[in-house]
Amino acid sequence: MISPDIKKTTMKAAQGKELGDINAMLTVENNVPMPDLNELTPQQRRNKMIIETKAVALACGDCRVLSGKTRKFQGPPSVPYIPGGDCSGI
Repeated sequence: MISPDIKKTTMKAAQGKELGDINAMLTVENNVPMPDLNELTPQQRRNKMIIETKAVALACGDCRVLSGKTRKFQGPPSVPYIPGGDCSGI
């Protein structure tokens, strides 16, 4: 098992489910299934990690992606889009 000390199966997550006005489309939900690295192949796991987030920032890139105005050039890669790549944690 890759992450033995992670006992939770769900988490709280901010998610963008559609593009548009940030106040209307960005939601914070409880009980979102936690990703499981064990479901990935060893090659897929090479560039992935799970962290317990302590602080997160909504960066200008997240706002551009969520607005949909730069969709041709800059994602989102999939929906739901989880913003907040600028984060710190354990």
